[in-house]
Amino acid sequence: MSCTKGCIKFSEFFKIAYDAATVEPYGNHFKELSANGDREEMIKLLMSIPYIENVKIVQSYRGKDDIKATELHGKSNGVVAKDGVVHESGNKSDILTETLFTASVTSRVFLDALLDCAQYWYNSKAFVKCLKYCECMLALPENLYDRTTESMNDFLEHRKACIHLEHECSKKLKVSSSQDKRLRRKFNKNQTDSTSNLSSTNRTPTIPAVDGKKHTILESCSDAVTMRFNEKKGRHLVATRNINAGSVLIVEQPFAFSTNKEALNRNCLHCHITLKSNGSVKIPCYFCQTVSYCSEKCRKEAWQMYHRYECFIFDVFYENDSEQTQRHTSHLLLAYRLIIAGFMSSNIEHINNNTEKSEIPFLNDNFLRYHVANANKEYRDLGVSEAYNFRDYRTVLNLETHCSKIEPSVNLIRAIEAVFLAKCFTFILSKMDVICLKETFISLAVATLHHLQAINCNAYEIVENIYDKETHVWEPRHVGGAIYPTVSLVNHSCYPNVVRHSYPSGVVVMRALRFIGEGTEILDCYGPHWLSEGRLSRREFLWKKYRFVCTCEACTQNWQYPLPETMNYKCKMCSKIIGTIALNEKNDVKNVSYEECCNCTKKVDCKKIKNQFRKSVEKRLNAISQMYEGRYEQALPQLLEHIQFIEKFFTAPNMETIKTQQCIIQCYNQYGCISQ
Repeated sequence: MSCTKGCIKFSEFFKIAYDAATVEPYGNHFKELSANGDREEMIKLLMSIPYIENVKIVQSYRGKDDIKATELHGKSNGVVAKDGVVHESGNKSDILTETLFTASVTSRVFLDALLDCAQYWYNSKAFVKCLKYCECMLALPENLYDRTTESMNDFLEHRKACIHLEHECSKKLKVSSSQDKRLRRKFNKNQTDSTSNLSSTNRTPTIPAVDGKKHTILESCSDAVTMRFNEKKGRHLVATRNINAGSVLIVEQPFAFSTNKEALNRNCLHCHITLKSNGSVKIPCYFCQTVSYCSEKCRKEAWQMYHRYECFIFDVFYENDSEQTQRHTSHLLLAYRLIIAGFMSSNIEHINNNTEKSEIPFLNDNFLRYHVANANKEYRDLGVSEAYNFRDYRTVLNLETHCSKIEPSVNLIRAIEAVFLAKCFTFILSKMDVICLKETFISLAVATLHHLQAINCNAYEIVENIYDKETHVWEPRHVGGAIYPTVSLVNHSCYPNVVRHSYPSGVVVMRALRFIGEGTEILDCYGPHWLSEGRLSRREFLWKKYRFVCTCEACTQNWQYPLPETMNYKCKMCSKIIGTIALNEKNDVKNVSYEECCNCTKKVDCKKIKNQFRKSVEKRLNAISQMYEGRYEQALPQLLEHIQFIEKFFTAPNMETIKTQQCIIQCYNQYGCISQ
């Protein structure tokens, strides 16, 4: 097929392209290129297929509909019957919100609906919501309405009304704030009502800072960790000093992130804050009906950073409904945004240092060619002798891909996806009057292929936590995916010593889950934990996805769950096992006061340790009671104190450590992004 064809659906393009690429003379040649890890030649081979070369991308998005918006706005004002009575139709706030999303930004109905939203929430005494809609109105550029005198007058009248509402809301909130302060003085600090867990969804999570000083080279890290490099492990992080459980080690913004389809309606596209809480509003994109924002600030930032390059083709990423396909298309969007973020960040910086940054991504393929020629040296230098900046595009281009180890069929799928995404991007740029030459297109597709391969073994989930009233447990729910160049340096263990949590705007916070001694490697869990799966299935999963055989302590010692109802206490001098404590006191029949270490002859007061152990367990039990009441801030210090005691005197693995770690994770779940 050599004719030019407009392509709307990715699935349509993929099926024809895959069938064409698997027949001769393309099939065997592609397998050879895949085995050699030659991305550029893989892309060139696909582009030599007439259908793939000639397919053109067309717009695919849910545009505005002013006729429907006018009908919806009429419903929000009620319907006048023959008897002259006005009948309400549905929930007014919901109808007004739908009107906002349906109306074009330049229309009178959009201005009316926006002002009505602000007025509705002002009348409902929801002044914060009112201010958010006023902010949206006041951010509208005047040149959208300067076509006629009538439209400009309409705009100025609506703007004036919102300024008045903004002023009135500010006065009301100042009075409310002073009243709240008086009430808080009377309120018992330890009192918590039964709705504390649900009301906490109205607060915006506070992103913590790293403990101690920032690392001078690793900008996102505490100076408690540093980077090391060797041929076996590659780049990895180790502790520069002893680190206690709970310490914040990494706080990192994503280089790029995406949103899952099922989260588009319930979470802000930009910061991923829930839109289901009592204090939230939904702000529309100016051009499509698909995405939602929690504020004008998020809408503006998203448009500048990425959404203007995806808005008019947004539906190609979410055309299917199956959960597995949704997750995959979210990865397509992530790879697409990596290209946007990458070319914007690398814009001239490594080529023409004196040129101002363009408003569109820089598409000179010299940057990628320069990177390939210097990749080995940069891989070692970045983060060791040179600043490892998570905003530097080289950090993303240096992520592991296992290109030559991937099955040829998988590489073919990724390569077809890369070509499709590159076509999408150049289509959007053509709408901005930017012409992309064939050589530049090839480089763009090669970089996209690199990102798609890297996502498979480097992408992390963005989650929000949902509280279950029956189990009193915060359960994670996936919101999107992200690439974190610094967090990606952390290697895997089936018994990790750190834990990750998602915060607004995709920020990830990594904390120590247990004591980490100086010189010890920082280790995360990539998926299967030894508590949930056996060693064989864990290693099989890790090999297929990440191409390594796990040699963590849980795997080498073959830890198995459930654990025995005993704990081994150790010598403080040499860490050798001295004796055991039965978790069930009835089985603990030993009555020896002192035991001697057979390795260093150090004597240990067994009775003292057992008494301290029982008292420390009471702290965990008390902390759990506080967690059930929603008092996580009071529970956390007790849990950290308890786990410090357990790790000091007892060997791993043991049930007390496991139980305490799970409680600590629950506390931190409540601090990050949460939803009802």
